[in-house]
Amino acid sequence: KLFLQKFTCTPLKIQDIPRGTTDKTLSVVPGSSFTSHLQQTIADEIIKKPTYFRGSKEDVHDWLEKLEQRFTMVKWSDEQKLQYISIHLQDDAQRWWTQASSVIKTWSSFIEAVTQAFGSTKAQQLAFEKLKWYKQTVNQSITQ
Repeated sequence: KLFLQKFTCTPLKIQDIPRGTTDKTLSVVPGSSFTSHLQQTIADEIIKKPTYFRGSKEDVHDWLEKLEQRFTMVKWSDEQKLQYISIHLQDDAQRWWTQASSVIKTWSSFIEAVTQAFGSTKAQQLAFEKLKWYKQTVNQSITQ
């Protein structure tokens, strides 16, 4: 509960929605109580159902992209993202974070470090697999 209090938003009130408004005509206006309620709902979802990253067998770039989308929707600051990130990590990634967290102090340094720790191996494996199954045509030079 203490953690959730850091991300509280104003709840939606029925009287704030104009009469005759349907879900098709309701627009989300930044700063409105509906927007705040939506952000709170998404924040609750992020906390209750985290997007997990376990480590080397997964694509860190895809995971970071999904995570950034969710964080952007609730407009969390970089400090909030970094504070919350440990809940998203399991197995190898959690062990890595236990060691790296004392050095990583910003969200951008986290992205750089986790990409360096887990991203290059996956990218190298994919590049090697692509190269391994590549067939050179008769008229194709070695540099093409």
